[in-house]
Amino acid sequence: MQIRPGSLLIAHPAHAHAQDREQVVYITESNSYSTVGLALNTASDYDLRDLLLEQGIDFSEANTLYTGGDYNRSALVMLHTDEWYSSNTMQIHNNFSISSDHLMMEKLEMGNTPEWYRIFIGWTAWDSQDIEHQLKCNKPKWLLLANPSHVLIELADDELWNNAIAEYSQDVFSNYI
Repeated sequence: MQIRPGSLLIAHPAHAHAQDREQVVYITESNSYSTVGLALNTASDYDLRDLLLEQGIDFSEANTLYTGGDYNRSALVMLHTDEWYSSNTMQIHNNFSISSDHLMMEKLEMGNTPEWYRIFIGWTAWDSQDIEHQLKCNKPKWLLLANPSHVLIELADDELWNNAIAEYSQDVFSNYI
C-alpha cells in the first residue's frame, strides 16, 4: 500500500478521528519524510469573493473556498485540471495540477479559468510514518484509494465522501473477483 500523488485518503467510516469524519484528502506530495494533501470536501467559513477583494482582485464568479487543512492557512492553493497553468504550477497525477501564486488569481480575474478547479486555504500534512501507521493499524483511520476516478474528484463536497467509499469498495472487491 503506497501513498502516491493523485491518490485519495478517505476517512474510515468507523475509525476516523472525529475531526476527520467524512473527509476526503487528495494527495499532492508524498515522500519518505512527509505526505501532503488537500481536504477536498471541507468548505471554509470565508467567502472567496470577499477574501480576493481584500487583495484587490475583483472576482465575480461565485465559488466556494475550501479549507485544505491546518498548515499554512494564509496560502491559497488551487487544484485544477492540467490543461491550465500559471507561473507556479505543479502537475500531480491523473490530469490534475496544483497552482499557488498571484498570477493564477489575476488569470481567474480575467476569466482565464481551468476546465475544473477548487481553491483552498492551507493544506493537510503528516509525517510519513504517522500516516502509514494510521493506514495499517488495527483500526485504520484512513482508507487509501490509489487511482480515484476523475469524476469522483470533481464531485460536489456533499457527495464526495459517500461516493469515495463506494469507489473504494468497488476497487477492493474487484481484486477478489
